[in-house]
Amino acid sequence: MKTTALIPFALAALLSGCIAATSAAQEVWSVDRCMAYAVAHNRTVRQRTYEADNYRQAHTKAIGSFLPAVNGSIGAQYNYGRSVDPETNTYNNISTFNNGYALETSIPLFQGGYLIHQVRQARANVLLGKAALQEARDNTALETFQAYINALYCYGTARLARQKLADSDSLLYKTRRLEELGLKGAADVAQVAAQQAADAYNLTHQENLYATALLTLRQQMNLPAVDHLLLDTCLIADLPVEAEGPQPADTEDIYYTALALNPGLRQAKLRKQAAKMERKMSLSAFFPRISFYAGLSTSYYKELHKTGYPSWKKQLDTNFGQYFGFSLSLPVFNRLSSLTARRQAVNNYRIAEEQYEAKKEELQKLVQQAVQDREGYRKESLQMARKVESDALAYRITRRKYEEGLMTSLDVKTNAATLLESQTLLLQSRLTYLMKCRLVDYYQGEELIREEETN
Repeated sequence: MKTTALIPFALAALLSGCIAATSAAQEVWSVDRCMAYAVAHNRTVRQRTYEADNYRQAHTKAIGSFLPAVNGSIGAQYNYGRSVDPETNTYNNISTFNNGYALETSIPLFQGGYLIHQVRQARANVLLGKAALQEARDNTALETFQAYINALYCYGTARLARQKLADSDSLLYKTRRLEELGLKGAADVAQVAAQQAADAYNLTHQENLYATALLTLRQQMNLPAVDHLLLDTCLIADLPVEAEGPQPADTEDIYYTALALNPGLRQAKLRKQAAKMERKMSLSAFFPRISFYAGLSTSYYKELHKTGYPSWKKQLDTNFGQYFGFSLSLPVFNRLSSLTARRQAVNNYRIAEEQYEAKKEELQKLVQQAVQDREGYRKESLQMARKVESDALAYRITRRKYEEGLMTSLDVKTNAATLLESQTLLLQSRLTYLMKCRLVDYYQGEELIREEETN
C-alpha cells in the first residue's frame, strides 16, 4: 500500500522526546497495556463477573428443578395434662412422649412446560451475563483508549509550546543583539518580549492540561498514585497515515459482522429471548400441575410413669409404613394474577423486541459514523501535513526577513501563531485517525487490546 511520510519539522522534537522517554529507566506504558490494566482493575467489570456467575448458578438451579426433591423429618413431642390417647381416641389426664420419623420424595411430572422454559430462560441469561461482561470490558478499554489519546494530545501540545517558547527565546536574544547594533528599535524588542511572555504562559497552561489528562487516565485505569505512569510517546512521531487510505471495506459488511459480534447488541437479542421464555412460562399457569410423591414413616409412643410398652426399636419396626401417590392441581381462580402476569409478559416481550430493533439501528449508525470519520480524519491529516510544511517554510522565510529588516515583529508573530495552530491541528487529526482506525477494526471483530499486558 502506498504511503506518504508525514514528518514535518514541527514533530521532530516529539521524536527526540520519544527516544529519550524510551531510553529512560522508567517502564513505558503502551496504550494496549493501559487498556489491559484498566480492564483488570475496573470495578464495573468485577461486578459483571459476579453477575455472570449468578446467572450460571440460576441455570444450575433451573436444571435441578427436574430432579426429585427429598425431605426428611424427625419429631419429638412431650404432652402432659389432658391429651388424646392414640389407642382409644379419648382424652386422658396423662403424660406421654411421641417420637416420629419420616422421609418423603416428590417429582414434578407436568407443569405446563414451565420447567423447560425456565431452563431455556436461564441459559439465555447465562449468555446475557457473558455479553454484559464483554461489553463492560470493551467499554472500559475504549474509555481508557480515549483518555490515553487525550493525554498524548496534551503531551504533544505541551512539547509544541516548549518548542515555540525556545524559538521565542532565540528570537528575543537576536532582537536584543540587533538593537545593540542599531538595527532594531525598542518597540521591536518589546513586542518580541511580549510574545515570549505569552509563549511562556502557554507552556505552563499546556503542562497543566497534560497533568490533568494524566490524572484522568490514572483514574480511568484505577492506577495507584504511587505508580509512575510514563506514556509511549513514540506513537505521536511514528504514527503513519496512508495516502490512499486503508483497504476499502463495505460498510454493510462491517455492520453485519458487528451484528454477530457486538456485545451490546447480543445483550438486546438475549433479553428478547429471555422475555420470550418468560411469556411462555406465564402461559403454563393456566395448565394443571401433576406431581408424584412417595415416602416412609414410623413412630414411637409411650406413656410416662408406665411400663409394659414395647422397646423403641420394636415400635419403629412395627409402625414402619410406606406410601406413594399422585397430586393434581387445577388452576380455578387466583384473583386474575395469572391473567395479568400473562399480559405483562407479552408486553415485556414486545418491549424487548423494540429495544433490539433500536439497538440494531443505533449500531448501524455507529458503524457508518466510524467508517466515515476514519476516512475524513485521514484526509484531514494529509492536508494538514502539507499545510504544516508550507507554514513552516513561510515562518522560516519571515523570520529571516525580519532579521534582515524586511519584516516586522508582527509578521513574525502572525506566522508563528499560524504554524503552531497547524501543528496542533495535525496532531489532533492524527491521533483521532488512530482512534477511529481502532474503532472500525473493533466493529470488524478484532480485539481492542492487541497486547495482553497486565501489571
